[in-house]
Amino acid sequence: MPVDGSRVAPVVIEERLTTNRLVAILGIVAILVAVTRRFTGHSRGRQALSLGVLGAVGALLSRVVVRVVDAPEGRCLEVVYGGGIVRQIMPVSTIDRVDVVDVSPWRWGGIGYRGSLRLLGRAALVTRAGPGLRVTLTSGRRFSVTVDEPGAFADALRAA
Repeated sequence: MPVDGSRVAPVVIEERLTTNRLVAILGIVAILVAVTRRFTGHSRGRQALSLGVLGAVGALLSRVVVRVVDAPEGRCLEVVYGGGIVRQIMPVSTIDRVDVVDVSPWRWGGIGYRGSLRLLGRAALVTRAGPGLRVTLTSGRRFSVTVDEPGAFADALRAA
């Protein structure tokens, strides 16, 4: 049983998304530049804050794990960002449909976390072009993510 933070649950299938290490490096550099400029007085507060936020988002997106787990409350799709700092959990009870789709960065406006499940009703975690998994929730909201074996993820979610 894997242990990740405070959660202990058997993992059915897991994939660590391969993101560009350059994103993480640029994120860390942006944070350091923001902090340095802020404390040396060479920056306005908003500029330092913007660089810091950009850096934090880049660092979070550089470590992403997508997995299906058998949690005590039932099987769920879990997307873990930044080694467990941020999590998206979608229990099977809230999933209406699971599809294998082709995910295109052009369609989503680039690579990264795109959209908003709460505000726009659709979101995607795009790390590259290619095969992906689309989950339609019972609320009608849709979440897509690029994974190498979307069929295996879909089968694991449907088997619950």
